[in-house]
Amino acid sequence: MKVLIVDDNPAGRKILRYNFNSRGCEVIEAGDGEEGIEMATAHRPDLIISDALMPRMDGFQFLRKVKGDEALREIPFIFYTSVFTSHEDEELALSLGAATFIVKPKKFEELWHEICIVVEGHEEPEEVQGEVAVGGEEEYLTEYSHVMIAKIEEKVTELEQANLEIRQQMRNYCNLFNSIRDVIVVIDFNRTIIDVNQPALRENFGYELEEVLGENSRILYAGEEEYYKTEILEPRESGNGKIVKEVCFKRKNGETFIGEFCGVRRLDEDGVPMASIAMIRDISERKRAEEALRNSEERRIQLQTEVALAADVQAKLLPCFFPAIPGFEIVARCLPAHSVGGDFYDWQEVAPGTLALTFGDVMGNGMAAAMLMATVRATIRAETFQNSPATALEMAEQVLKSDLENSESFVTLFHARLNVPAQRLTYVDCGHGLVFVRRADGTIEDLQLRGLPLGVATDEPYQEGVLNFHEGDVLVLYSDGLIEAWPEQSLNNRLVGAMLDGARDAMAMLEMLAGIPAQNEPLSDDLTMLVVRCTGGRCD
Repeated sequence: MKVLIVDDNPAGRKILRYNFNSRGCEVIEAGDGEEGIEMATAHRPDLIISDALMPRMDGFQFLRKVKGDEALREIPFIFYTSVFTSHEDEELALSLGAATFIVKPKKFEELWHEICIVVEGHEEPEEVQGEVAVGGEEEYLTEYSHVMIAKIEEKVTELEQANLEIRQQMRNYCNLFNSIRDVIVVIDFNRTIIDVNQPALRENFGYELEEVLGENSRILYAGEEEYYKTEILEPRESGNGKIVKEVCFKRKNGETFIGEFCGVRRLDEDGVPMASIAMIRDISERKRAEEALRNSEERRIQLQTEVALAADVQAKLLPCFFPAIPGFEIVARCLPAHSVGGDFYDWQEVAPGTLALTFGDVMGNGMAAAMLMATVRATIRAETFQNSPATALEMAEQVLKSDLENSESFVTLFHARLNVPAQRLTYVDCGHGLVFVRRADGTIEDLQLRGLPLGVATDEPYQEGVLNFHEGDVLVLYSDGLIEAWPEQSLNNRLVGAMLDGARDAMAMLEMLAGIPAQNEPLSDDLTMLVVRCTGGRCD
């Protein structure tokens, strides 16, 4: 007899080969199911002995391949394995066509006995056809019985296979049913609970299955009103209707939660309603998230309203009109990076023929800078009327010191007095520096005197500088927002001054400055510009 041994354990194959050889058998070996198919096809053995669990292709897959091959299916197949987890494994093996299922360890004499039974019993009697064979009626009946028994056994095998498939489908259904996180409650039309998926029931309600089966579904609701709120679909209604509602449910421990109730009919194979199915999902977290989102949206709208009001107030703090003074054009513009900002400009007539000019930049931008800007502006205005620029800033610095320290901020300022008849500007630069004079011939001059910003502790007094205007001269101030808006150009006073070539008046110059950052919008920092142009002779 030619025997094919399929096992991934070389030691096990060696022992079997020795014993089969000692009984005059020819042995062929394979290490897994894939190799076993190749060897079986090539050598057509008289018997196959296979392990169950093997790499690449296990014994069950190997058996299916053998029985599915018309040339190999008649070869007796014996499972000889140490892996036997349940009785269902044996049933599966037999249903697939295995002759027997033998579990290790077993003496070879016992294994040989089982093999002899399988091999001898595998020989099928010739089917009786035509006339009764020689030997009479008794031999005919014996042969006929063998044929009928074989056919019956074949039908039994088919039924066992079908039964095995049904049980597997039931297991798959139960696994799927119990894997769903929503609670699925099957109830009849009297609202009696027929079935529930246990894991979800325990997780959401705290009940075990036996505690709710046969009970009215009322036990799952927070109250009678909620119970009747989820009316059951009537069996006489046509179609597969659906109800979706938000309902308050109650856990076993008395806690309540908001759930989404979805009710549908349970139909039989003919489409006739048999019961109702309620799918319950705990949406407490979702409701809390929705509430938080609503509150956040309300706060956002409120904040937007407040910011819009603040922007309107800040805009009104800036001068509404350009001053109309003989011999000069004065224009300015402020472009905040956000709705509000920390840059500002201001002018006020402190005496006939004398105009105070202020240009400030509070560190940072946004609401905090805007609030500090309003405080600085008001303080500078209060100290300007009776004092020179240097004295006004010294007094303002004393007033603002605590506010600037508490806010950990500082302010760069350019504060000046313009004597209109004399066309002379007396100024103090508190750390601003972004200011220059463009003479009528195009020459750019920096203003040299420069002190520290407000909010930076120092014992040095502020120094005043003097600038004399001539017709066509222009004073330009700008904030660092202009530099931030075009960092690749490394802007400085001379580059900015050169960009004003061709402008014939102060407004044209202002428009040129405002157009510099247009390609890089939105602004990353507040941008403010002020232009003072001398247009005529002295008025002494």
